[in-house]
Amino acid sequence: MIKNRIEYYDNLRVLAIFGIIAIHVFQLWHHGEQVNGIYIYMFSEIVRYAVPIFLMLSGALLLNRDIELGYFLKHKLTRIAYPFIFYLIISFVLSLFTDKGFSFNIFSQYWYFWMIFGVYLSVPIINKFIQHASIKEIEYFIVVFLFASVFYQFILFYNFDNYFNLNFFAAPIGFLVLGYYLSIKDFKMDSRKLMILMGAVFLISTYMKMLSTGAIMPKSFALDYEATQSLVLDSWVDVSIFVILQAGSLFVLFKHLNFTRFRKAVVSISNLSYGMYLINSLLMFYISPFFFSLPRNGVEICLTIILMSVFVFVMSWLIVGVLSKISGIGNYCA
Repeated sequence: MIKNRIEYYDNLRVLAIFGIIAIHVFQLWHHGEQVNGIYIYMFSEIVRYAVPIFLMLSGALLLNRDIELGYFLKHKLTRIAYPFIFYLIISFVLSLFTDKGFSFNIFSQYWYFWMIFGVYLSVPIINKFIQHASIKEIEYFIVVFLFASVFYQFILFYNFDNYFNLNFFAAPIGFLVLGYYLSIKDFKMDSRKLMILMGAVFLISTYMKMLSTGAIMPKSFALDYEATQSLVLDSWVDVSIFVILQAGSLFVLFKHLNFTRFRKAVVSISNLSYGMYLINSLLMFYISPFFFSLPRNGVEICLTIILMSVFVFVMSWLIVGVLSKISGIGNYCA
């Protein structure tokens, strides 16, 4: 059982890191490019599950564990801080020898690092709640998480002043608790029927997110609330109800998928995924002029996005894999 659980965690991590890279590629084409009258950027909503899935995996792997505070903080914080510093140094050195400038705004450029750093600081506290909570109490937390998501979307849609503070729940921590809960939840349903249901939930929630971009119809109740759109959250994490359903359904779907092919590659990508996150934007920074030079009609842009996403994914994996095997720096790059 534990082996199967680790396998689907690895599969989800591969899916999530590809999603993050694809989102970054889509962001290069968010200026109104169209294919058959439909805005191409709206298709980026298909992979918006990526960051929530990473958070849910953290919850599944870290919660309900015996945590020694000092060891946990030292191990987890250095585990993400050293690669972060390593790739910052690489970025700075490359900027000295090329015409590409170095961004000193490290707080926005690598927002995920700062978010997960804060999440790790909270894990020992949330873990105590999980260890002593009943299933009903955990479900209560998730219900409030879902309510907060819908509530704040109403607030944004109707532009109401709001003093009802549910920020503690409508935050990355909500995905941690949801991930842990779904990892242990035994749904009393036939696996095949459950997979069909989760697939339908994923497709419907993704479609609603695509509507929310304004690409098909004006922005409406499906609006995400993120740092750029509201002061509710000081994070780029999307906690709209539709991304919760999107990521949650995918999490359950993969839990019941029996996918064991390419196991060696999956494990490798899973282990190197954090380094791939840190290096993919840097890689895109240097190769994007080539992809921009390709033909630019709507269908060709769609194909270019797919090609570039796969190329950056594979190259990020190979580069981080090579760096991880170099004596002296291997522990600092993945």
